Amino acid sequence: MIRKILPVILCMFITISASACEASGETSSGIRESRIQFIETEAGRLYKIARKQQEDKGTGIFDFEKKTVLLNSGYKMPIIGLGTWTLSDDEAENSVYHALKSGMRLIDTARYYGNEKGVGRGLRKAVDEGIVTREEVFITSKIMPSDYDRAAKGIEDSLSDLDVDYIDLMLIHQPGWNDEAVYKAMEDAVRNGKIKSIGISNYYTRKAVDEVLSYAEIPPSVIQNENHLYYQNTDLRDYVKQYGIVIESWYPFGGRGHTSENFNNDVIVELAEKYNKSSAQIILRWQLQAGFIAIPGSSNPEHIAENYDIFDFELTNEEIQRIGWLNKHKRYENW
Repeated sequence: MIRKILPVILCMFITISASACEASGETSSGIRESRIQFIETEAGRLYKIARKQQEDKGTGIFDFEKKTVLLNSGYKMPIIGLGTWTLSDDEAENSVYHALKSGMRLIDTARYYGNEKGVGRGLRKAVDEGIVTREEVFITSKIMPSDYDRAAKGIEDSLSDLDVDYIDLMLIHQPGWNDEAVYKAMEDAVRNGKIKSIGISNYYTRKAVDEVLSYAEIPPSVIQNENHLYYQNTDLRDYVKQYGIVIESWYPFGGRGHTSENFNNDVIVELAEKYNKSSAQIILRWQLQAGFIAIPGSSNPEHIAENYDIFDFELTNEEIQRIGWLNKHKRYENW
């Protein structure tokens, strides 16, 4: 909304200021400087108003009692859930079922993963057994790059394979050649009741996010990125707060092949001993307290239950800071 209004305000100001300066004989450089000053002050004022409105509503604030965060779309999203990347349909079905049985209410999948049917079967099994209702479960999927020229059909395919009437959160899986059209298709699906909230994945810079905001009529609610001890999205997290956007972590443990490096970090091991928790639980608790939604992946029912058992302790501010200092700005993947 702010980005839609600002150009109008700026154009009005530029027209008025240009006429005034022409009359007074002010140089073009003086006009340019006045414009810049106006942009900085007016944009800052509007952003502060928007952020105050979001804070008043509780947008982006983690509720550890309810284990949810209020998105800028008005919907509540669980702050801990199950990632299903690399799982087969059968593995996804089993993992989703056990995740819901353990108390998790957030399930993450994608067209590219090829396991939406398994995720849907796991959800249906849990619903049929009375463990959950559909409305209690938050399902995330993503439009894959090969569907960027048929985004609306890709959304329909996800709905069909998941066997659901709506998807709680749909993301653009990664930047591509047709992002604006894909985003518009997601916005249309929101208006048609097929999607509740929308977002983006693998957008790591302010510039990349600003480009999406420049054409978005419905702002993204979530940005899902690689995020772990050695690559912490703190700069981006702090930047997008003004829009009520929340960062979600895929690979919260560093991803396959890198978990040992994260689990065996001296600070993490020390805190695990102090709280009588596993390294995984310390890392996940840090993720949440640092303001990141986390979706650790697993096909092991015991590990899934362990990943959810992180609400009976709290890290101190000093401990959060110590973990923050581990950041090396080091990504493991390049997509």
